[in-house]
Amino acid sequence: MAEAPRLLRLLPPSLMRYGVVGLATNGGLYLLFVLLVWLGLSAVATAALCYGLGLALSYLLNRRWSFQSTASHRRDLPRFLLSYGVGFIATMIFIALLTRVLRPEIAQFLNIGLTAMVIYLCLRLTRFGHTESTHAD
Repeated sequence: MAEAPRLLRLLPPSLMRYGVVGLATNGGLYLLFVLLVWLGLSAVATAALCYGLGLALSYLLNRRWSFQSTASHRRDLPRFLLSYGVGFIATMIFIALLTRVLRPEIAQFLNIGLTAMVIYLCLRLTRFGHTESTHAD
């Protein structure tokens, strides 16, 4: 059990902050998803709506806090949108596949985690939040 803090120190700080932002925003969006599905909206349409709502909030919080960006919006926004575009495709595939075998509420819970991993990897690969001369996290 003493190994957990050491393992956490090995993770990039941006990943830890990204996780906090993701838990907060997706927690609220998950509740909205469950409510809208309960009200009769389709799981796929509701996932798309929640994704769109979370996009703006995620950009602001992740840019400012998770990645502590000093780069311009002109540089960051296209990288963010590309990463979240890939994430949108992933979320639509994941939710369509998962709802074939799981209740929508469970499928969306798993979808959130899977999509978050895809997006974080894309943000890192596109060097979101980094100025050209910055190489460290």
